[in-house]
Amino acid sequence: MTPQSSPTLVPGLRRLGPVPWCHDGHEGLSVTAGADVPSFDDAMIRGALVRGALACQSIAILGRVLNRELWTVGYVARLEPDLTNRSRLLVRIASGR
Repeated sequence: MTPQSSPTLVPGLRRLGPVPWCHDGHEGLSVTAGADVPSFDDAMIRGALVRGALACQSIAILGRVLNRELWTVGYVARLEPDLTNRSRLLVRIASGR
């Protein structure tokens, strides 16, 4: 049996494209969306994440900045450390309204 190099997704989650964010020792954001997030909003979500990532250079306020951008399109983000790849942060997107 071959070991998996990436963690499996929890049922109901889908992976969105990564967002570059090279600050505080990180290389980017790994983004997943919950079942309550329709796929037709992916482009708006990615745009909000990119705007937030460009505006922020500190992990201390990254969550607040990303949520400010996402709130305008109806979503919220939760940031978590990626235990399998410490150079990335996990960003979980969910419906905010």
